[in-house]
Amino acid sequence: MWTLDTIEWIDIELTSYCNIKCPGCLRQEMSNEVGPLLNKSYIPLKDLKKWIPPGYLPNLIDINFCGSVDEPTTHPEFVDIVDYFLGFANINVATNGSTRTIKFWKELGNKQISTFFGIDGIDQKSLERYRIGSNFKKVQRHWRAFIKAGGNATWQFIAFEHNKHLIEQARQMSKDEGFNRFRIIHSHRKNIVTLPDGTKKTIYLK
Repeated sequence: MWTLDTIEWIDIELTSYCNIKCPGCLRQEMSNEVGPLLNKSYIPLKDLKKWIPPGYLPNLIDINFCGSVDEPTTHPEFVDIVDYFLGFANINVATNGSTRTIKFWKELGNKQISTFFGIDGIDQKSLERYRIGSNFKKVQRHWRAFIKAGGNATWQFIAFEHNKHLIEQARQMSKDEGFNRFRIIHSHRKNIVTLPDGTKKTIYLK
């Protein structure tokens, strides 16, 4: 049983916004159900301060802005939110890396926080097979700015049938680019499609 005294890690979905369209994401898989809720709101920093003041969770160690259904860096107050929580916790960010500007990513890097960049390929063609709407060159500029500024970067690679042959190339690229870690996740994502007769079928992404 969790109590305020036993919680060491919390995940926070800061927004309902995302800038890309990954097949199998809840945003796409259940678009009819959750669509009306998406791209509508951000959790204001003032509310976060009220809900999680310093000392409220006395054994809190890590806060993860996890990006399960959102892209946390779309939040207009994101840098200020990071600054607030850095006062009493370690920060990890999971991101597709294709938002904002080089200046923004340099600023995050200066804070030396941990960031997992979702990069499931080695070029635009292989990246956008899953991360539809992402831009490889832009992501590359951003991770370089983040790493150069002192950020703690992890290359996170979701392995599918279509890209698993690129894993070792991606691993080497991560080393060449200065990432601290290379992390592989094996895909469990699925997509629900509507057939011509109106029935729905679950297709596991490969």
